[in-house]
Amino acid sequence: MNKALAPIGLGLMCKPPRPGTSKTRLAAGIGADAAAKLSKAFLTDCAHVAWTAAVQSSLELKAFYKPSDATKELGEILGPRWPLELADAASLGAIMCDIVGRILTACPAGAIIMGTDIPMMGADVIQTAARHLRTGNERSIVIAPSVDGGYCLIGARTLEAAAPLFEDMAWSTPQVLDETLRRARAERLDVTLLDMQRDVDELPDLHWLREAIVAQPDRAMATRHVMSTLVMPAEK
Repeated sequence: MNKALAPIGLGLMCKPPRPGTSKTRLAAGIGADAAAKLSKAFLTDCAHVAWTAAVQSSLELKAFYKPSDATKELGEILGPRWPLELADAASLGAIMCDIVGRILTACPAGAIIMGTDIPMMGADVIQTAARHLRTGNERSIVIAPSVDGGYCLIGARTLEAAAPLFEDMAWSTPQVLDETLRRARAERLDVTLLDMQRDVDELPDLHWLREAIVAQPDRAMATRHVMSTLVMPAEK
């Protein structure tokens, strides 16, 4: 197969949007029901962007989820374009390692995994990630950093290269990206950093999002609808 057309797998890491468990930091300011509606909108928009990139860049899609009772719920949101696979290992790092390994088994040209808290990310970011993997080498890694010090997308050509980046990581801290890059240097990996993105996890992120959807009217349609009905807390 032509290397430029070899399919790369893209895995969407997702959870069901449920009041009380979804976007709990946002829920403290806007309520559990509103946070769950936003979570569903984010998932819908991220899935749409990923599907758009898949059509344009020959990507094979799959949604990896937990908990196990969310199959029907997520299937109704994502639709038939997204085959579902349970991924519920003991830790986030173990889950990510497992997902990358599963994707590479089906798509040896590369694996990309992304979260669903980035409703304003464009398909171009995913397409750029795929392009770097296709033109890279066995040590190639692509990362889309986020402003909170972590990252929202990571791609690899091999599990051997990716695995050290997931083990025993202090997730959900501002040091995740720096530690990931330190490990990549130690492993002599070839890292490409993509455009900075913004996860929407805290109330300041929500105020940013309100301005971002005005500035980019062609993005995040599901999120835009929910935001139009949301009573925003005062900005501190």
